[in-house]
Amino acid sequence: MARKSSPRQKQPTLADLKRQVFALATVTSTKELKRANVDLRHLDFRFKASWSSALTVLQQAAAAYPDWDTNPPEEYRELFAEIDQAAAAYSASIDQGLKLSAQLRHAADDLEALSGELLEEAEELKAIEKASRKQRRARSLN
Repeated sequence: MARKSSPRQKQPTLADLKRQVFALATVTSTKELKRANVDLRHLDFRFKASWSSALTVLQQAAAAYPDWDTNPPEEYRELFAEIDQAAAAYSASIDQGLKLSAQLRHAADDLEALSGELLEEAEELKAIEKASRKQRRARSLN
C-alpha cells in the first residue's frame, strides 16, 4: 500500500531560508543583515527559528511597501525633494571644483614649462658671462 503524502506543507531547509532572507535583504552575511535591518538585530541566526522570523519580517516589509520608493508618503516627498536639490547643488559644486582643478593643473604645467625655459636662458647667460669674463682676463693679460 502506497503511503499518502502528508497534507502539511514541507518545511523549508535552513539553506533555503538563508537564501531567501539574503535575497530579500540584498545582503550576503548576517552582520550586513543586522546592520541593514534594525528589527533583526535581536535574532540569533544560529537557529532555524530566527531565520524563519527574519524571512517573515522581510516579507511583511516587502509587502507593506511595494512601491514606497517610487510613490513615498506625502510627508517624505518634500524631504526627498530637498535631498535631490542638495545632491544636485553638491554635484554642480563638485563639477566646478573639478574644472578649477583642471585649470590650476594647466596653469601649473605652463609655469613649469616657463621655468624650464627660464632655466635654459639662465644657463645660456651664465655661459655668455663666463666667456666674457675669460675674454676680459685675456685682454687684461695682454
